Amino acid sequence: MIGKLLNERYKIKNQIGSGGMALVYEAQDILLDRKVAIKMLRPEFVSDEDFINKFRHEAKAVARITHPNVVSIYDIVESEDSLYLVMEYIEGKDLKTVIKDRGKLSIVEALDIANQVTAGVEVAHNNNIIHCDIKPHNILLTENNQIKVTDFGIARAVSTSTMTITDTIMGSAHYFSPEQAQGKEINTYSDIYSIGVVLYEMISGEVPFKGDSPISVALKHIQNDPEELKSVMPSVPEQVNDLVMKTLSKEPEDRFSNASEFREELVDTLKNIETIDQFNEKEFQNDDSDTKVLKKSEIKKQGLNNKKDKESNNEAQDNSADETQKYISTEPKNKSKVNKWLIWALVIVLLASASVFGLVYFFKVYTEVPIVEVPNLINTEFKEAKDIASEKGLSLKKAEEEVFHNDVEKGHIVTQEPRVSERVKQTRQIVVTISKGPKIVELPDFKGRPLREVEVLLDNLGLQVDEFVYEYSEQFDENYVISQIPEPGSEIEVNTKVELVVSKGPKPIMVTMPSLLGKDKDESFNLITRNGLEVGKLNYGKSTRYVEGLVMNQEYEVGENVPENSTVDIGISTGLVNKGNFEEHRTNIGINIVGNSEQEIKIVVKDSNGEEIAYQKTHNPGEYVNKTIYSVGPTVLEIYRDGELIKTQEIGT
Repeated sequence: MIGKLLNERYKIKNQIGSGGMALVYEAQDILLDRKVAIKMLRPEFVSDEDFINKFRHEAKAVARITHPNVVSIYDIVESEDSLYLVMEYIEGKDLKTVIKDRGKLSIVEALDIANQVTAGVEVAHNNNIIHCDIKPHNILLTENNQIKVTDFGIARAVSTSTMTITDTIMGSAHYFSPEQAQGKEINTYSDIYSIGVVLYEMISGEVPFKGDSPISVALKHIQNDPEELKSVMPSVPEQVNDLVMKTLSKEPEDRFSNASEFREELVDTLKNIETIDQFNEKEFQNDDSDTKVLKKSEIKKQGLNNKKDKESNNEAQDNSADETQKYISTEPKNKSKVNKWLIWALVIVLLASASVFGLVYFFKVYTEVPIVEVPNLINTEFKEAKDIASEKGLSLKKAEEEVFHNDVEKGHIVTQEPRVSERVKQTRQIVVTISKGPKIVELPDFKGRPLREVEVLLDNLGLQVDEFVYEYSEQFDENYVISQIPEPGSEIEVNTKVELVVSKGPKPIMVTMPSLLGKDKDESFNLITRNGLEVGKLNYGKSTRYVEGLVMNQEYEVGENVPENSTVDIGISTGLVNKGNFEEHRTNIGINIVGNSEQEIKIVVKDSNGEEIAYQKTHNPGEYVNKTIYSVGPTVLEIYRDGELIKTQEIGT
């Protein structure tokens, strides 16, 4: 597979993953010159028609989702022996690898990851897509710690197939919801349960249920209650414990009603975690060595003693210079040592006091920051958005990269985090993504390229086809592009409509369709081949006007221009329609065309099968009309010349 070119476009570079359902490859899109991921289904799934239909439906739905926390699907390709998705290539690690490397994550980090996962899941749920297989293996972390969720909706297509694949079920069983394990209806609450399991694992380093086999793990999801997160990790705040355990409720109605409600609780929990208390607990827990807390009364007492010593010294100096000189000369070393110890004691006291004051001040500032509601900044110019945010006491920070957007003007805001109406502290920065406006692309030269390739290029460039104009061409093969509007090299916005002129191949030689009606099969075959055409499909059935073995209808009208070598379908009569078992008649009509101008001759038949024009054609002077008419039961024949009735004949009346 390595080095193979798929769909004349995707060159396989190396295998980067595998699972029970598919193999994942790194590939290069040679048309757009970008790295992509190819997720190719294993052969046993490709042969399952029911699965293929479900997979195709789910994949197309997911491909329409665009969200920063969802891995994008670029293309869905199906061939005789393979079916694969072309996806966004993510540089980074999956969450399972991160947990294995680190053991467990901090509570804040775990909640933030869960928040991003839920954001992606929320968009999917709003589009009626259930993930069904949320697990750390399907959660990717980019190099800048952005979360990307992959395999949306794919597990839903698999249905019960994963139960037969040990590797897949072993990976998934730990994250199954009880209703999934029981084979019941899967809904949005199933994904919320799975996110809860992932959150439990991130914080504690362990999944809630373990077992010797996938079945035993699945049974525990159904029958057993998970151990409280706080029992595993006593330092976990009560609010975090309650949040996680609610997601792991056995009954769906006891969980969060939807992803939006779950995400709001995640954000609220993140805001309410008392990081100062956690910091103090980590710093001073089980520490009985050097750090001491000095009381304010002790500091005050030490200060008074120092003051008294100073006054005594001054008094001694005033009484006698000699005594002072004597004092200084007799106790210089002892006096110096005392002063040094006093100075160091004061320094230590001051530093300790400053530290305590700083901690108290920081704690007060942190906890007493006003809570405000995040304003709506979407589609607002950045400078104006800064003013709006500043009115709430908030600040803005631009995301590292600006993005193209078809509907949001350049310099305006596309997304914001935290979201609109969330309640946050004024110290929180709002990260906004700025629009670069509609993406401008340079239109390639499509002339002489296959139509299918051009359609793929247009789709990937975000362009649409306004109209296909088909023309004959001696220069270009059928379904190759002849010309385009706008011209190659034009710089246009995405979603611009492009007009393509497509070749129908060389212009065929046209031949005139002869009349086959009323002729027998052999004669009609000869007429078809003699005129450069080919006999097509033969259709047999009863006729109101032609007896058995005669041609009763033909695919093309008499005199119509038809491309040479076209096939002609004809209908062969198996006998007259005669429901009343009437007498059948055969009448020969002959008419000489006289005069100096062309004339239209029309013959109308009225019999038990109804009224019908049996013949109508324009003739030149000197021609002779010879027509055999078949009828059933009492019959009236009417002959018209240029619309005027010239003869009536009754038969069998």
